[in-house]
Amino acid sequence: MITKTLTIGLVLAGSIGVASADFTQAMRHYDQQQYREALQEFRESADRGDAYSQYMLGRLHEAGNGTTQDFVQAHKWYNLAAANGHRHAAEARDLLAERMTARQVSQAQQAARDWQADGSTSSPTPSSSRPPVDSLSEQERVAEVQRELNRLGYDAGPTDGIMGDRSRSAIRQYQADMGLYRDGRATADLLERLRQTKPEQVEHDDSPRVVLQEDFSDGNYRNNPSWTVLNGEFEVDRNGLRSIVDTTTANDRAMGGLNSDRPEDIGLAVLGMILEQRRGRQDEQTAPTQPARIITNAPVGNDFAMEMDLASREQPGQLEVGLFQGDRPDGTGYRLVYSAGSEPALALLRLVSGHAEVIARHDGRLDLEDGRFHRIRWTRDESGRMEVHVDDRHLLRVQDNGLRDPFQGVTLVNHGGDYSLRRIRLEE
Repeated sequence: MITKTLTIGLVLAGSIGVASADFTQAMRHYDQQQYREALQEFRESADRGDAYSQYMLGRLHEAGNGTTQDFVQAHKWYNLAAANGHRHAAEARDLLAERMTARQVSQAQQAARDWQADGSTSSPTPSSSRPPVDSLSEQERVAEVQRELNRLGYDAGPTDGIMGDRSRSAIRQYQADMGLYRDGRATADLLERLRQTKPEQVEHDDSPRVVLQEDFSDGNYRNNPSWTVLNGEFEVDRNGLRSIVDTTTANDRAMGGLNSDRPEDIGLAVLGMILEQRRGRQDEQTAPTQPARIITNAPVGNDFAMEMDLASREQPGQLEVGLFQGDRPDGTGYRLVYSAGSEPALALLRLVSGHAEVIARHDGRLDLEDGRFHRIRWTRDESGRMEVHVDDRHLLRVQDNGLRDPFQGVTLVNHGGDYSLRRIRLEE
C-alpha cells in the first residue's frame, strides 16, 4: 500500500502529463530498493527532459541511494525538474540549499545551466529572443531578474516574480561584486545589466565587506573617513572620539521618560528629543544644552554587523548610535540607545517618518561607568533578526522587517554625559 501510494503521489506531483514507461520501470526498481538500476533508468529518462525522473534523481543523490551522496548533483536535478514543471521540486531544492554552502549552491546552479536535454551544450539565450524590458510588468521584471541572477550563479530562489529576502540578497551580492550601489532593487536598469553580464565576468566574493573602519589613530575625525558635526562639540584625544554634554539641564526631563515600564514611553521620549533638536527649540528659563550629534557617510546593506569600543564616564546620561536611510540623519533608521544609570539601560528603536517605536529593550541596569572600554556588537541578518551583545553578554534579540532598504550612514548623538568612542567597525 505504501509503495502504491508513493508511486501515484509522484505521478500526481508533476504537472506535465502521464509519466513515461521508462519512469514507471525505474519506479519499480526504486520501490524494491534496487537503487542502482533505478538510478540508471531515471538518468536515461531525465536526459530526455522528463521532470519526474529529474526529481527522482535529485532524491537519490540527496540520500546517497545507489550512488555517493552528492548535494550538488541533487540540487542540480531538483532545479531542472522545477524548471520543467514539477510542483514539488523547487521546495525540495530550497530545503536542500539550506544544508549546502554558498559555493556548493553556486556549483549546482552552474551545473544546471550547463545541462541540456539529450546532452547538447547549453548556451545563453540571445538577448534578442528575450522580451524587451520596457514591455514587462513589475512581476515579470522581477522574475526575469531572478532568472538572470540564477544564471550567473546567485541564489535568487524560484523565478516566481515575488521579491523575497533571497532575491534581495542575491541582487545586493551581484551589485557588490560588480561595484554597483547596493540597493537590492529589481529595476529595469539592473535587468539590462544582468542580461549583458556573462558568467565568466562575475567573481563571487562571499567574505564580509568592511564599510567603515575607524580608530581615530590619525588624531582627527575630518578625514579617512570624514565625520561631520551637526551639533555640539567633539574632539579626538588619546582615548578616541570624545563628547561631553552637561546633563544638569532640562534635557534630564526628556531622559527621565526612559525610566518607564512602558516601551511606548521610551519611544516617545527619544522621539521628543529628536523633534526638539530638529526644531532647535529651547526653554529660555532652563537654557538646555543641545545634544551633540556627529555623522559619517557609510552606505551599507540591510544586513550588517557593527562593533564599537565605548567608554561612559558619568551618570545619568544617554547615548544614541544608529544607522539612517536617505539624506536625513535624524530620520528613518534604527537607533541603539544606552541610558547610563537608568532602567531599561538599553533600547533598540525603529524610526520611520518621525515615528519612533521601541522594538527591544534590556530591562535592567548596565552601569558601564567603571573606567573601562566596553565592546558593543550589533548585528542584523538578511531575515531581519537583530542581536546586541555588550562585552560577553547577549542582551537584545529581535526580529524586525520594518526597514528593508539599505542604510546611508552612521549617526552618534550624545544627549547627555561623557563618552569616548575608541573604535568602530561596520561591515556587511
